[in-house]
Amino acid sequence: MTEPLWEETYSDLDAKSFGDASQEIVELIPVLPVGAKVLDLGCGDGRNAIPLARAGFNVTAIDISKAGIQKLNTLSSLEGLSIQASVGNMTTFVFYEEYDLIISHGCLHFIQGNDWERLIKKFKTHTTLNGLNVITVFTNDIPTPPDLENLCIGLFNEGELYDRYSEWDIVLKKSYTFKDEHAGGIQHVHAVNKLVARNTPN
Repeated sequence: MTEPLWEETYSDLDAKSFGDASQEIVELIPVLPVGAKVLDLGCGDGRNAIPLARAGFNVTAIDISKAGIQKLNTLSSLEGLSIQASVGNMTTFVFYEEYDLIISHGCLHFIQGNDWERLIKKFKTHTTLNGLNVITVFTNDIPTPPDLENLCIGLFNEGELYDRYSEWDIVLKKSYTFKDEHAGGIQHVHAVNKLVARNTPN
């Protein structure tokens, strides 16, 4: 199978594989409790994990890419940051504790639907009272680009993600499309559902 296109930028310390930290993550930094426990599952090369660690939070970062984790460890070391970063498959991640913030940004659609259903349940079970989940997924409103068909095996239906959090306080719910460009000039268009939800049951 062809190596995922982002592996090339993971090997370049100066490249931003997916841009800067997500705006919704930046906006949460001031409202998270001091010393908050954060899980970034599918962290890539750390675009969200690193600013959260800078803010003094206890960050656990997991990604299946060895190159991504190596880059994250190098960048965090250069800044003197402490991040528990390791290579792992999100489908087999073991939840030993509760987190104040769980992030799954742009990766659940890379696993089968039954696997992300199970993971979302675990996210909710292992989030502290008043803790937050931040999830961004691709939906099937736009066909998968041919070069990603072997990766995007669990696309969500429009609104399906929001339904899974109907009993939580929905802080942000956003559906949109965007264009991106990767190394080598590869361009994609994606349909996205983004959710920020707080564990304050109605």
